[in-house]
Amino acid sequence: MKMDHRILRNIVLVLCLYAVLFPKFLFVTAQAVPPVTGRVVDAVTGQSIEGIALTLQASTYEGFSVHTQVKSTATSNPSGSFSLSGFNHPVQTVFDEIRAYWLTVNEGFEATGQEENSAETRIVSNPMSNRRGVAVGDTRYFPVTITFRQDGCVRLWVAACMYMTSRLNVTIPMIPVLEDVSACNRIADESLREKCRQLNTYRAAFVHVDSYEEVKKDKKLCNDVDHGQIAKTCLSQLDLYVANPSYGYARPMKPQVSEPVPEGVFLDTLAEVPLLKKQCGPRLEFSGRVMCGAAYGSVTKTLATVHIEEFPEEEESTIPPAWKPAYSDHEEATVNEESRPGGKILRYRGPQYNSFYWQSGDRHVEVFFYYPIPQQEQFVSYYLGKFPTNFH
Repeated sequence: MKMDHRILRNIVLVLCLYAVLFPKFLFVTAQAVPPVTGRVVDAVTGQSIEGIALTLQASTYEGFSVHTQVKSTATSNPSGSFSLSGFNHPVQTVFDEIRAYWLTVNEGFEATGQEENSAETRIVSNPMSNRRGVAVGDTRYFPVTITFRQDGCVRLWVAACMYMTSRLNVTIPMIPVLEDVSACNRIADESLREKCRQLNTYRAAFVHVDSYEEVKKDKKLCNDVDHGQIAKTCLSQLDLYVANPSYGYARPMKPQVSEPVPEGVFLDTLAEVPLLKKQCGPRLEFSGRVMCGAAYGSVTKTLATVHIEEFPEEEESTIPPAWKPAYSDHEEATVNEESRPGGKILRYRGPQYNSFYWQSGDRHVEVFFYYPIPQQEQFVSYYLGKFPTNFH
């Protein structure tokens, strides 16, 4: 009996589809990852390093999440050698395949959850290796991620990453923590030398942060790392590190010291109104910002205050800003520009309060009056004389 050609065609299609899918769903029961062996050495001296932790990690999809797991661990022996066993990953469907696998070096034996950028994350967020709850290996060396992806380290900070095609008898050069970045020049390999420079420059930005003068130098170090994204990250992390002593527990809390009041800025009597008090706050270590102020009036009533705030890193502006202070009478107040000899100032005029504002160089000046007083113009003229306005 002849078989209908349409039925035959459908059978052929089913068999072809079965031939394509069957290996994926039934025959491929495991994905093999080969072992990794090699030696860990100092990138500067070339000498073997003992006691470096190495972990072979892999990430897989679990539903809509990614699961990271340590598959094998080892510690380098006195000759720097290590051996990490490979592993087989069971595959039931195409969705069970390994997302990626990599080697973390000098980070401890736990899965980081950061995947291949784990070394980068640890360095940028903990450059001094001094935070609680963070796995820290041998603090003489920076951690590094060894990736086996074909695209190498293109997605990672190249200084904290190495791409390897081989998995047997590999040599892993560890970048040492150096007090003098110029010591990186002892490394013959140009690529390793640049990694050493970037890593140690980044770390150097966090070593001395106890004054604004030190932090100014640190900001330059951050910019010198790569003049790119890592430099921006360095600046943001430096801001956190400076502002929060607990960010690095080895850095003790120090008392805030107020800046001295500049001589001759706040007169003991101005326009026959006596000075009540004057003071300056501490200079902020990251921005260098410092606020100084004075109050004038009588024993029973404050009539006027003067605030002079310095922003040493602010770019000078000749254009008055959109200034609308939220004083209690601001709903009924107006803010207008007023022309004075030498430039403009902004005037806030409310039912109760009056205030004058301008910028002078890197300083912001505000002369504020709690009540209308006849000496207002004398106050404003005096401080405009001391701090001429930028506004034109």
